[in-house]
Amino acid sequence: MVTTQVTRFRTKYGNVRKKSVIFWSPSLRALSSFFLFFSTPFLLMRVLQKLGAIVEYWSFDFPPGHETNFEDSLGGAWYISPAHHALEFVILVPLFLALTLFFGWRAFGPTTRAFQLLNSPLPTVKASLLENILLFLLVLSLGVTIVHKAYTETLLFLFQPCHASAFILIIIMGWPSSWNLMVPRLLFNIYLHTLWGAILALVFPDLRDHDMFGEVANFFLEHALILVVPFYLLTTGRYVVLPPSVDMALFSFFLYAAYHSPILHLLSLTSGFNLNYVLVPPALGFLISAGPWYRFIMYMAALINMFLTRYGLVEILLRLTIEKEKTA
Repeated sequence: MVTTQVTRFRTKYGNVRKKSVIFWSPSLRALSSFFLFFSTPFLLMRVLQKLGAIVEYWSFDFPPGHETNFEDSLGGAWYISPAHHALEFVILVPLFLALTLFFGWRAFGPTTRAFQLLNSPLPTVKASLLENILLFLLVLSLGVTIVHKAYTETLLFLFQPCHASAFILIIIMGWPSSWNLMVPRLLFNIYLHTLWGAILALVFPDLRDHDMFGEVANFFLEHALILVVPFYLLTTGRYVVLPPSVDMALFSFFLYAAYHSPILHLLSLTSGFNLNYVLVPPALGFLISAGPWYRFIMYMAALINMFLTRYGLVEILLRLTIEKEKTA
């Protein structure tokens, strides 16, 4: 009799307990989801602040109050917050590196036509006297730049894209024919997407810290050379030119972006130098008004200019060269 009553009690209240669990579980799940939804941004902000603190700890000790000082182009500042820099390292750097590898494989992987062209037989055309003179001028101009940077103790600015472009052209033009020719050929085809940088430097020259004798003249000489020399090389028939390719253009862009972040980004933060405006925007009103997001505008402009340069300027010159050869 007692057993029967206990059984009835357990059955009765057990069912009630099961029903309450069934009834409250969705409510608890909804409540936990509610708190999770609204607490996640705060958790992310705390993580981002901690990452920003790490970036600030390992960075140069920037003097306060320089965030709005645009008279100096050499020194950096916390124009972009340490947390913002950390966000770029966490999101943009892996993205840039991964997409560089992805589009590089698509553009000139071992099974592509581009790979075959980059490894085609050596052309029989020798370097002309004019090409050798241009090579000498490039070496001379870059040498003068090195002297200026060494004297002012700003050698890290040799990593600026324009100085790096001069160095790349010297490698391309002076590469021994007995070595692997894919290296200079690939560098040349990447370079053809980046000519816009020299154009912008000549249109908007930043001469705020060019105070030494001959420094301004050498600035214009170097940028004129890195713009004119590739166009001349296109007409010589000595260099392999790959057909225009979206994959190649995107590879060139993401490689360019990866050069800025993490390479220039890390060098700037640790040294305090504003390498290629990684830390502080140039003295251009529309970029200054963009605030800490000016770098994304510069990335988007670079992406567009990659396509305009390769599909526009380079293609026009190639077609003019072909037409000239036909009429010759």
